[in-house]
Parts: sequence; structure tokens; C-alpha cells
Amino acid sequence: MAGEPLPSVRVFGEGAAAVRRDGALMVYRKWVEAPRGLPPGSLVVAEDPRGELLGCGFYDTVGPVALRLVELGDCSFSSTEEAIYALVEAAYLARRRIGYAGDPEAGYRLVHSDGDMMPGLIVDVYADLAVYQSSSIVWDVHSNTVAKAISEATGARHVYEKSLQRTRRDIGLPPREGVRIGDKTRAVIREGEARFIVDARVGQKTGFFLDQRLNRLDFGELARGTVLDLFSYTGGFGVQALVNGAERAVFVEEDEKAIKLLRMNLELNRVEDRAEIVQSNVWSFLSEAVAEGREYDSISVDPPAFIPHPGAYQRGLRAYEKLYFLSARLATSGSIIVFSSCSTHLGRGEFMSVAARALARAGVGYRPLGGVRGMPPDHPVRPSSPHLEYLKSLFVLVV
Repeated sequence: MAGEPLPSVRVFGEGAAAVRRDGALMVYRKWVEAPRGLPPGSLVVAEDPRGELLGCGFYDTVGPVALRLVELGDCSFSSTEEAIYALVEAAYLARRRIGYAGDPEAGYRLVHSDGDMMPGLIVDVYADLAVYQSSSIVWDVHSNTVAKAISEATGARHVYEKSLQRTRRDIGLPPREGVRIGDKTRAVIREGEARFIVDARVGQKTGFFLDQRLNRLDFGELARGTVLDLFSYTGGFGVQALVNGAERAVFVEEDEKAIKLLRMNLELNRVEDRAEIVQSNVWSFLSEAVAEGREYDSISVDPPAFIPHPGAYQRGLRAYEKLYFLSARLATSGSIIVFSSCSTHLGRGEFMSVAARALARAGVGYRPLGGVRGMPPDHPVRPSSPHLEYLKSLFVLVV
């Protein structure tokens, strides 16, 4: 017997135009007309004012977004469970296709919000542990289904939710955290020849920064001599360098929990005898290092977002330039430096200009090794969702 038809919502004005023109998946409330009393998380058919099909998605009742589309131009799903399982499975098959999934020690992003047609949901997989992050009541109300779909698609025996991000608070959603399937919150992943401990409960974001994967691997191959890993967190860049033969690495990190995991990662990779951990504010470390004339052969500069919102743009711009300038002062001829920024509100062109100004101010000659690098392939970005392409990195060779 056929199921009940899905409820319909009308999308009008610029909302409908953005869906048709740009493939937008998130539609603001002012452009959506829904049946009275429609529960959050309802799977709905989206139509324009003439009744023509736009797609289907989930209805959201908290915050400025009212509709999160999961299919465009069609509506092939008959239930929320069918939609969620199909979307997660499709995301997993894409990761298998690019060679990121399948290894029992793999670490990869399974769902990248709009990039995987699941706006407001992030899922990272760390070996047999999956960690997800919801930014919408849509995924909150379907939490059990999300967790089961992740486990079935990936084979992860443990699923943890870590929805603590500021965007939830900004729209009025409470924080959510806890084990959803299994009982484990820690895993070991392999990245190239290096291995890393990931702890979802105590780590930042979902536990590890998978977006820097390709840059860490390349830095590991290029690094030599004495390495400086600034804002090192649990040691990704420096550990890769040591595993690939660098003589020595200095890790600068302030957070005590991160340092504990960093020490464990050094021991796990048997490189602790060539490592020095400096628990310090990076700015204080840099001021002292420049004053003493220290030099490093390979430098990774991977700070937190200095421009978390548009109002912080000018202040953040100055902070990036100062940071890159001080870091460049520690380089010598033949040094490799990788500058990074994870600020969505800093464009690629301005990022490149900031790095160029910092290097010129430091009196450093350099050759860029390629252009500005962005997200790895397990972090897909749709043209309608440029906010998901936040990462920018630039490798330079000092001459």
C-alpha cells in the first residue's frame, strides 16, 4: 500500500530563483510558506508559486533557514529514513571512489553539509569511530536515524555526536553531545606513514582537522632539518615531518589537552626523541624567537580563524599579516613555509596578498610552490555554498 503523500511547501520570490538559478539548498524563512503546525524535520516537497517542482527537503523551525533541500528537480524519497540512508550511502560511495574510505585505519570526512546534499550536517570517520555535528533541528530530531545510517554505511561500530558549535547557540539550539552507538570516543587513524590518536570527546571540532590532510602529507615530504609547528594542536604537521625524516621538530601549543594527545602521537610514531614541546602562547614564542635570531628549516603556520565574523575582518587581517611576518623572520635560505587560514571571510586573493605583504615586510625572497590550496576532495563544495570553502594554504620556498 502506498504511503501518505509528502506535505508541500511553497518557495517564492528570490528563494525560488536561487534554487533554480544557483542550486541553493538552504532557503530562508521569508521565502517559504508551509502548512500550519508542520513539525520540524518533516520531509516535504518544495514547489514554486505555480506548483512546479523544485525538489524535496527537510522543514526547519529554528533559525532563519526554513527549508534544507536534499534533492533538486525531483523528489524520489518517500520517507525521512529512506532519504537519510540514501544520502549517507551516496556520500560513502563517493569517498570509496576517491580512495579515502575502506581502509580500517582511514580518517576522512563522510558528509560535508551542502557538498553532500545534507545542509547543516558534518560527519567525520576515524577508523571504527564516526563523529557527527548537527547545526539544525532537522538533524537533531532525526539523530537516531542519522547515527544508524552512518554506522551501516561505513561499518563504524561507534558513533558520537559533538554538536557544540557557536552557530547552534546563535540560532537558539542547545548544545548536544554524547555516544549514540557503541561506547568508544577514541580511535587511531593512519595518514600516509604517520598514525594519529583522535579523541572526539576532548579534541577540537570533531577531534581532528581532516581538512589539512593533503597539506600535512606534502609538508612531511618537503620538510627537512629543524621544523617549527606553530599552533600544533596534536602535532599533525610536525609529526608528518619527523616520520618522513626531519631531524628535529619544535611544537608550539597552548592547550593542555592537545599537548597530552601530542605526546601520545609522538610516542605512537616513535619520534619523541626528536621532538620538543613548547607550551606557550604563539605570539610570545614568536617575539622571543625573533629577538634571539632563531632559524628553522621548515615552518607550518596553521592558526585558528582570526576572522570568525565579518565585523572582525580588519582586526583579523592585521593579525594574519603580523603572524606571517614574524614566522617568515624565522626562515632561512632554503626554508619551506606553509601559511594557512581557515577564515571563511578571508578570500583567496586577500589571503595571497596578506602573505605577500608579510614576506616583503620580513625582507624574504621566495617562490610560491603552486597557488593557493583549498579543500581536499572529501570536503566537496557546491558553487551555491562558498562558505564551505574556508581553508586556504600557501607553500613557499625561501630563496
